[in-house]
Amino acid sequence: MSHGSSVVEEEVPVTTLFERNLSESSDEPPMEQWSSLVLDAPPPDTPKMVAFKQGLYDPGSGDICAKYIPFSDSDVLNHVYYAYPGIKDPGIVAALTQPEPRHIYATDGQELYLDTCKKMRIVPVRRFHRSLVEKEINLKYYCVNPIGVQAMCAALALNLFVKKLDLTSNFLSDDACYHIGQMLKENVTLDELVLAQCKIGPSGVRRVVINLASRTMELLDLSSTDMGDAGFKYLATVLLKGAVIKRLNLSNNDLTWESGALFADSIEGNNTITHLNVSWNKMYPATGSGRLLKVLCDNNVLTELDFSWNNLTTGPLLKKLIQAPKLRLLDVSNNKLGELAAKALSGGLPLSPKLHTLNVSNNPMGPPEALMLLEAMKLNTVKLVNLLMADILVNREFVASLREVMALPYRKKTNITHGKVIRDYTLSTPDLRFIVMNRLDFVFARANKKCKVDIALYFMEQRKIRQREDPVPLMEPRELLRFMKISGAPVDEGLIEEVANCWPGPLTDKGSKTIKLTAIEEMIKRMWPEKKLPPTPPLLPPPPPPPPPPNNKKK
Repeated sequence: MSHGSSVVEEEVPVTTLFERNLSESSDEPPMEQWSSLVLDAPPPDTPKMVAFKQGLYDPGSGDICAKYIPFSDSDVLNHVYYAYPGIKDPGIVAALTQPEPRHIYATDGQELYLDTCKKMRIVPVRRFHRSLVEKEINLKYYCVNPIGVQAMCAALALNLFVKKLDLTSNFLSDDACYHIGQMLKENVTLDELVLAQCKIGPSGVRRVVINLASRTMELLDLSSTDMGDAGFKYLATVLLKGAVIKRLNLSNNDLTWESGALFADSIEGNNTITHLNVSWNKMYPATGSGRLLKVLCDNNVLTELDFSWNNLTTGPLLKKLIQAPKLRLLDVSNNKLGELAAKALSGGLPLSPKLHTLNVSNNPMGPPEALMLLEAMKLNTVKLVNLLMADILVNREFVASLREVMALPYRKKTNITHGKVIRDYTLSTPDLRFIVMNRLDFVFARANKKCKVDIALYFMEQRKIRQREDPVPLMEPRELLRFMKISGAPVDEGLIEEVANCWPGPLTDKGSKTIKLTAIEEMIKRMWPEKKLPPTPPLLPPPPPPPPPPNNKKK
């Protein structure tokens, strides 16, 4: 007991491990029998083991707290409770020694597009994402962000569904054009690209078409892109290297005859264009356009050609052009084609094998040229169905011939348009005498009802009365004005002046005008032949002279 507390010491029972019999021999057993000294009795259970067997203790994780283990620094690694397994490699070795595993995206490119937009921190275009599983992506007038074109091209490079991409009237930078050109190099499904009105300029055209030499395009629309002659050189280069573009639209690009000559050289050995549109350019009838038309005449696959609005004046080449084996549509409207072109076209129509539509509208042609083209339609060898001659004046002879053409049994489905019809007559000058006489009749008809006057009979009567005294009866205008006042008709001095001007007589001695009554009576008989003066009674014979007075003188 110490410090007022009692400590009860329990005696630890001593187990006899080996009890030696003193009576036995003290000699030690041989070495081979030493293993029999191994203790067979198991060690006693610990309190925790006893509690565990009774279901009163749960060992948990199996880790033993270090405070229960008396050990020294030298025994840490050898202690039975400190033999922990080695730490597993979280992937550091693989990250340092092996390449990063590649993620395989689906062939529609939708997942790749979203991941690329996420990495670039841009908002994806929903319409583009939905259309990646369709045949066409239509982004006309969509205000596409030029930065986002990179993500679109990354998805299209993997895509196997989209065949047409339409980016009409979107702002595309040089970087966006670069990614489009690289996409065309990797994508093998997309065969229609529309970049109309994108204003990419020569540098953008160079980046777009740089990889077209090794592939085939069904449609390439570069209309209104401001390429000019400088940008067309890059396109001509890839065409010369063997690029196949079946439908090519170069409308409204300020191309001159230099581009026409370069175009002719580039497709001379690579004539694969079936639809060509070079309208609204400046291909003047110099070496360029003439050379180009000569090459197109030898094209065996050309189906449609739009050469309108190019200041074209050549004629003989058109005769050979419409004889191309597969040409079905030729548009040469709004040029400067005249009589020579009309003769060439009318002479070549019977020899054209498949020409279906010919448009020569708004050219400096007249009725003779229009009639010349129409007369060719009377031949049953002409396969033409649509002859368009809008804004070209025609005459009545053309209209009559048109009726004959449309009445032909093989022209029931023919469509022929033309401009205004010129009437073949000269306008006659109106006779002022009829107008003045009708005006006089109207004015006197409005006179006083009590005194109705027929002006025609008045002039006829005055002519008859005055002719008794003068073989050329005349009347002064003032006399007619006085009669107008007396009859109550509205006074019109200007009308009286016109009467004197229409039926003038000789001037009087004082220089005043006169009215010729015989001329007026002649006009009255032409206008109103039924009007006549009432018959006058015959003149009575003079009374007989009175008898002489009787003579009463006596002889």
